[in-house]
Amino acid sequence: MNPDLRVITLTKRWAHHTASGGYDRLAVWLGKEAVPRPPLSRWFWSRLARSRWRKKTPVPKYLLDYEYEDLRAERTLLRKARASRPDVVHVLYGDEQLDFLLRQRSRLPCPLVATFHFPGRRVKDRFEVFHKDLLAGIDAAVVVSRCQVPEFAHWFGADRVFYVPHGIDTERFTPAANLPRQPELRLLTVGHHMRDLEALRRIMDECAARKLPVRFDLIVPRFYWPPFAGCHNVHPQTNVGEPELIRLYQEADALLLPVTDATANNAVLESLAVGTPVITNAVGGIADYLDDRSGWLFAPGDVAGMVELIAAMCADRNLAASRREAARRHALAFDWTKVAAQMREVYATVIAR
Repeated sequence: MNPDLRVITLTKRWAHHTASGGYDRLAVWLGKEAVPRPPLSRWFWSRLARSRWRKKTPVPKYLLDYEYEDLRAERTLLRKARASRPDVVHVLYGDEQLDFLLRQRSRLPCPLVATFHFPGRRVKDRFEVFHKDLLAGIDAAVVVSRCQVPEFAHWFGADRVFYVPHGIDTERFTPAANLPRQPELRLLTVGHHMRDLEALRRIMDECAARKLPVRFDLIVPRFYWPPFAGCHNVHPQTNVGEPELIRLYQEADALLLPVTDATANNAVLESLAVGTPVITNAVGGIADYLDDRSGWLFAPGDVAGMVELIAAMCADRNLAASRREAARRHALAFDWTKVAAQMREVYATVIAR
């Protein structure tokens, strides 16, 4: 396809994203112009405008993280698009930053592409109530897992839904050489979104009861710490910088990630990229990113199965080590360069229509 396509992306970041993490990195690897959501200003007039907007708009009812600053970013993008007339506009978080552009779709002079990250059940009300009559304005709905395809095809039509996986920077997230053997098994848990923290606590308690030599490193916001108080084998942390996070991934024997649901999961990709296998649940889109050579998949809520695996790892430390090479190799399929190439093909298809 034409590498000189003019694309403008609408992006946003969250505080828990590292410098090299997050889906907004796609804009960087595409090498295209990005319009980011501006930071939430604390100036009086900005706070006043935000407060007034919240009182009179229904948007927060169907967009989970849509702020006044998202509206400002959409307006900025529309002005840029009308001035420069790009070939495509791509909203990278269609679940949480796309509203104004849909309502002003007739003024946008090019195809509109949006990526959706949530499972279909999380956006059902939006698509079937609030934006029901606006969906024709989205020329391509990109999803990050195959489990999203049936529901999104129902709303958009199968020919307008494209599966393109989430990516990972495999040059930044890379294995370490000559890792020292730790005296205890090291298991790392990262993030809180759709995590099964209740199952995680039960796993920790069972490992402690069985006196298994295992250390749990838990990287979650402080808000999620209380349920793990009293767990002597748990080391909670927050606000971990990217170099330290990568080191924790590298030193871990495995990423332990019980989940209740998922589409793409950034922590899974980061762990695989550094060569650390993953222990998680076979739900949602997890199987798109993990196989039985790079990790272990358990039924939802299978605490006993995970504990037995951890016990086996404690008895044979080579059990986890034997999957490190396959984990790294598996992650290379999701390198951002490959994902960006797939996205360019989507743009070409949309433009050809």
